[in-house]
Amino acid sequence: MNFGELKKALAGRDAQLIRFRFVAGGEIEIHCHVTEIGKVTKDFVDCGGVRRTVETCVVQTFVYTDTDHRVTANTFSKIVKASGPLGLSDDLPVDVEYQTSETIGVFSVSEVTCSDEEVSFSLASKATACLAPDLCGIDGPNSSVANLSSTKPSALPQLPGGC
Repeated sequence: MNFGELKKALAGRDAQLIRFRFVAGGEIEIHCHVTEIGKVTKDFVDCGGVRRTVETCVVQTFVYTDTDHRVTANTFSKIVKASGPLGLSDDLPVDVEYQTSETIGVFSVSEVTCSDEEVSFSLASKATACLAPDLCGIDGPNSSVANLSSTKPSALPQLPGGC
């Protein structure tokens, strides 16, 4: 899901509750807060020596002890509108941060479904992968390269041997 699709899913909705459900099962507690929306830029060099830049829109959630709290589509939409000065483009992929028992988990939004009662975001796990499998001798498909749709490679000298 990209930022434009997020805005479209919230548009014209008001009292519908926001739900974050994990594709693998379970969900973020219904009383979570949406604490921030940000633009994250990752500028890096992969193990093959290719410089890349990835930008994402990150929605951070926070679960607190106030179990009566509920985020509505209207509230979420106001937070999205307040992020305007960040210059988030509609094509940026959306990730959701959630405090797991040990660290902050980052999940991609794979789907959104809307009903009269709620707007539900499906959260998929993310994984690492080698971005230069041909140099590293890794066989098989490299799904991570396909998932870096916002990656902007630039020419740098290729590293001998990869990772």
